[in-house]
Amino acid sequence: MSDHDGLRLPYLAWTHDPPGGAAPYCLAQSAMPAPAAEVLGGLEAADLVAPPGADALPRLEARLAELLGLARERVIVTVGASAAMHIAALRLFRPGTRVVVETPACEPLHALASHFGADLRPVARRLAQGWTIDPDEVRAALASASGPAHVFLSNPHDPSGTVLDAERVGAIAREAGRAGGVLLCNEAAMECAPTVQQRVHACRLAPNAISIGSLSQAYGLGALRIGWLALGAGLERERDHFVDMGRLAYREPATPALVAGRRALERLPALLAPLRRIEALSRPHLVRWLSETAGVEATVPPFGLVAFPRITGVRDTRALARHLAAEFAVGVVPGELFDGPGHLRVGCGVPEATLVEGLVRLGDGIRAFMERGG
Repeated sequence: MSDHDGLRLPYLAWTHDPPGGAAPYCLAQSAMPAPAAEVLGGLEAADLVAPPGADALPRLEARLAELLGLARERVIVTVGASAAMHIAALRLFRPGTRVVVETPACEPLHALASHFGADLRPVARRLAQGWTIDPDEVRAALASASGPAHVFLSNPHDPSGTVLDAERVGAIAREAGRAGGVLLCNEAAMECAPTVQQRVHACRLAPNAISIGSLSQAYGLGALRIGWLALGAGLERERDHFVDMGRLAYREPATPALVAGRRALERLPALLAPLRRIEALSRPHLVRWLSETAGVEATVPPFGLVAFPRITGVRDTRALARHLAAEFAVGVVPGELFDGPGHLRVGCGVPEATLVEGLVRLGDGIRAFMERGG
């Protein structure tokens, strides 16, 4: 298979045709598989033809606002988290603005800032520092901007799964505020937190922060393409502008998706049951593998489905990922696709037996690659 060299957005292309993506031991996913069909409830004929705004859209926004502890006016439903990021970029990023972006990072964070002509300034997350972000480094990157300057990051961090605590998120938002800008925070994996108390939502911590969420990562409902923007209290006046950007680019999400998403969120215990099984049965195996495997350096994220270990002595993890897929039937994501060569993103969102065998194969495959001088 092609590894998509030369494409402008190699990670997004990779997700459609990954080496090892159909492997029996695919550990490359960052989201839960789809839940049982009964969680969504039956759709009626009216759900297929009614305008989204007539009932389905406001009801889903109200349900999400309830779960987030916000007024409904601060929640905007979008066509997935990808659309939420794009809509925010349409409104905020342009020539003359500066955007401070974490690295390693999921591809759209860098690509959107560059696409809209903003001045892109990366701030490094480092394994040796637990993949955190130093607010002082953010301040330095924001300094001397000629216009508004924003910060764009993920929490939990994609690809490492590291979670920035509320104090640090608030400090980063204050730095953005001093520069006349916004903290834009992709929190699509935050729904994986075992308890509401463990969730860190930027929109609740700072008036100039925007949280982006999705029904994909924790809930396995990626096919519905439902995401959202949740606005900090100081950005409510921007709601209409964000709504306009969304309608211009996407219109609203389809009514059946809105209805199915709301019904699923009204059945949270059943919806989250697969994730809870993964947490109890599968995730401990990944934690042990990260902690005990020779030649692997990693932080262990507090929750979630992914980690980003460094493979000691391997620089070309694209080649390693191809080797693992071809010879050991294991799918992982090479770190180069996040600007993190030498690392692999490994996921645990699979049944326990699959993960156990997959991790054995992963370790064996890494050793074989190294023995060949990889």
